[in-house]
Amino acid sequence: MDQPLPPLASREVRTRVAVPVAPPVLKPSLIPLDVMQEVEREERVQTSGEQEPSTSPLAMPDDLPIFTDVEADPEVAMFALSQVRMFKDLPVSSMERLVEGARQLEIPDGEFVFVEGDEAKSFYVVVEGTIELLRQKDGREVALRHANRGESLGLFGLFSAQLRAASGRAIGDCVVIEVPGTRLQELLDRDDVLHARVLEMHRERLLESFMAGKLFGDIDSIARARLIGRFGNRAVEANEQLMMPGEVSNLIAVVTHGSLVLEERARPGEQPRTFEVTPGQFLAITSAMAGAPSRLRIFAPEFATLSVLSHKDLNELLTDYPALRTLPQRLPAYANQLDRRVFCGTVGVPGL
Repeated sequence: MDQPLPPLASREVRTRVAVPVAPPVLKPSLIPLDVMQEVEREERVQTSGEQEPSTSPLAMPDDLPIFTDVEADPEVAMFALSQVRMFKDLPVSSMERLVEGARQLEIPDGEFVFVEGDEAKSFYVVVEGTIELLRQKDGREVALRHANRGESLGLFGLFSAQLRAASGRAIGDCVVIEVPGTRLQELLDRDDVLHARVLEMHRERLLESFMAGKLFGDIDSIARARLIGRFGNRAVEANEQLMMPGEVSNLIAVVTHGSLVLEERARPGEQPRTFEVTPGQFLAITSAMAGAPSRLRIFAPEFATLSVLSHKDLNELLTDYPALRTLPQRLPAYANQLDRRVFCGTVGVPGL
């Protein structure tokens, strides 16, 4: 049973004029219906030649908010964050610092908390209601998932230096807590436990995005879940070698920090060609499946961290899931081929 929330902070609730017709784009319209009707009437009059067209822009009322935005009650904010897995069991002093400057937003049904493409400067925790995450694709909205009470939104964007990868829209009236990214960064700088949790979240989101891509479209959800579970964390020291020319191996790795350099053996009198695999990209080696050794040296120029599906684990999964054996044939369509059986590509934009 859900634990009851503390009472919301008292404040003056501002109203909004509803727009009953959905706007054609993700960003919600702030123009009231009566104003829209007046504009349409003027356009009809203008078309019929009854009056001169108006060149002045629409006057927008200054007191028409999309949603209520007030300073968050610290008790409500701390309780909300304590329901998020990443922030559970943090010291009270850390939670108090984290919620300083937090805002409490009341989002009416159908309104947007944030819009795809916005700059990511904060993250959110759902206190009441449901937020639908969606993206624009080929001129239409694509629903990604729903975030309910006790779930966080927008954390990934803070640490991947990206704009919002999706939009968040209220399903029914919602209440969320907005926490500045600067507060979280300050806490991460001195809290090793929280730092480790954020790194794990970053890794999980990258793998989820990778496995949800078209490369694994022919593999059922159970197999994808098992694949994610078999990835392990690996720290690679500066100049450590992952593979030497002539080796035969199967490997899938997602770079979570640092980079990998793939160096092709140089011809006499020529400099070797190199390729770099950076954070958010993957490296796939299938030379053992094809029985063809690699011609590349793969190493980390500086300290790096990877999520790795090793040769042993991948081979075991090949036995249980024969569809994985077609990876060498599918990879050229979704990745750059750097050698006969070495590929790299982009993991994809993770969800929030």
